[in-house]
Amino acid sequence: MTEKILVIAAHNDDPIFGAGGTLAKYAKQGKKIKTIIFSYGELSHPHLKPEIIIKTRKRETNKADKILGGQGVEYMDLRDTNMLLKIRKPETKQRITHIIQREQPNKIFTHGANDLHTHHMVIYKLIKKLIKENKINCPVYSFDVWNIMKLRKRSTPKLVVDITDTFQTKIEALKAHKSQTNTLMSLGWLVHLKARMNGFHNEVKYAEIFDKIN
Repeated sequence: MTEKILVIAAHNDDPIFGAGGTLAKYAKQGKKIKTIIFSYGELSHPHLKPEIIIKTRKRETNKADKILGGQGVEYMDLRDTNMLLKIRKPETKQRITHIIQREQPNKIFTHGANDLHTHHMVIYKLIKKLIKENKINCPVYSFDVWNIMKLRKRSTPKLVVDITDTFQTKIEALKAHKSQTNTLMSLGWLVHLKARMNGFHNEVKYAEIFDKIN
């Protein structure tokens, strides 16, 4: 039976920053990768109409998903402006629960406890709540996007993935998000540094490390 991987993230490029090398590696191994995005991140370009940036980011995300070897992206259709409110609504919880039950993933990757971005944190808390309520029964692993050092849950069990062979694929997938050039420029050094640091500590060239939260 084909192993299914479900990625649950706030914005279009978060899965690539946090787990792009791992997702590309899993896809090469024949695993099915499905991504769920909560918001289009339309406030990344406040000078453009939301409809324009949403269309652009969906196109970029689909291109990046193909580069990684993914098999589709589904959107929760929340807006940046109301995400913190909408994500707490019962219908949002019901919908993501339905998706998880429908997909029956063998692993889930999502945001972690150390990521201080408010949208990332509310998704982490939502997934933790679903775990507590036994709505999620498979292993769940978390990634960080913005930070290097872990301030919390440093003793949590880890999943280490050697992404030496797929690190360049991760970079190419990030480059597909051309509308996010400023973000890529500001975080590009961090992507390389984290991968090299994780690799160094695990005796490979590049690695991604995830906290096991279920």
